[in-house]
Amino acid sequence: MPDSANQHYVPQFYFRGFSADERSVCFLNRSTGKSIPIASIKGQASKKFFYGGADAEKRLQQVDGVFSGVVRRFRECRSFEEFCAEDYYILLQNIVLQKSRTMSARSRSKAMQDRLLQLYLEMRVHADESLDDETRQAFLKLSARAEADPRQYQAVKMSIALDCVELLLDLLPVILENRTNRPFIFGDAPVVFSNPYLRQVRMRGVLGYQTPGLMIFYPLSPSRQLMFLDEAVYQLKPKNMDFLPVRDLLDISTLNRLQIQNASSAAYFHDYKYAQYVTSLWEQERTRLADNRGAVYEAPGFDQNGESMGDILHSFERQLPLIPRLGFVQYNEVQEREYRFARRE
Repeated sequence: MPDSANQHYVPQFYFRGFSADERSVCFLNRSTGKSIPIASIKGQASKKFFYGGADAEKRLQQVDGVFSGVVRRFRECRSFEEFCAEDYYILLQNIVLQKSRTMSARSRSKAMQDRLLQLYLEMRVHADESLDDETRQAFLKLSARAEADPRQYQAVKMSIALDCVELLLDLLPVILENRTNRPFIFGDAPVVFSNPYLRQVRMRGVLGYQTPGLMIFYPLSPSRQLMFLDEAVYQLKPKNMDFLPVRDLLDISTLNRLQIQNASSAAYFHDYKYAQYVTSLWEQERTRLADNRGAVYEAPGFDQNGESMGDILHSFERQLPLIPRLGFVQYNEVQEREYRFARRE
């Protein structure tokens, strides 16, 4: 099989930050909780022709080549002041692209993309006056089962994500330094969006790039993780730190369980002596692990005058069952009845 056929949705350079030999990592199966000590990096978080042909893989390899050097330097730095604005922008590009390129991202978009295709086909069938009733009904039944090409709609979402980098520039970046005797782990969808501030809001999306209260987590190594937060609603303890030592095992556990929740099929760690610890994290989450599939809501729509617009489609990325409560972050939650749609200032 040519190298371009096995396409990684988490790049190999990222795995190497958690590997003792730069060739393998330890593996936890998200479905069963079973772990293995040696999993080749080449075979992880990848599928045959996941993005398409060789050209798609070649372009991503070129982009990953740019990202890898910047991510490596952030793994080793002591402060964000060591980096220029261009490096920071590249880091954010890496984060938004990584979030949009995974199997989890594909699963969350599938229901909406399939429904949009079905409605389009249904419209074309109704508009075709050459069809008799029997043929039209047969085509309508077929259109109701149509599925969109995931490679096409994911490519669009990846492109849109890169266009949205500037919407995250206002977030406060923080380097979390793990000072405990347990490591950071990561899943096959390592970029996690969460919103503890809007925990109570369940019928609307609260993970948008400009949503107040957005938090982003991105592990870089067993000892380091990046966090980005909306400092208008969250306060750090201690204040005004972009390099924060984390000494509470409960905080490390929470961040690690987020990775297991956000993954589609696997979580990874750097040393098999922590297998029992990682399994215990999985045990804590196993009863509420979901498949991360998105949902589509169809409901009557009305214009500003109260006139019916027919049914509208509504879909959004739901929060994970685990919404982090971290000991070094203070905030007040918004009650759902008090929520008003707004963008971050």
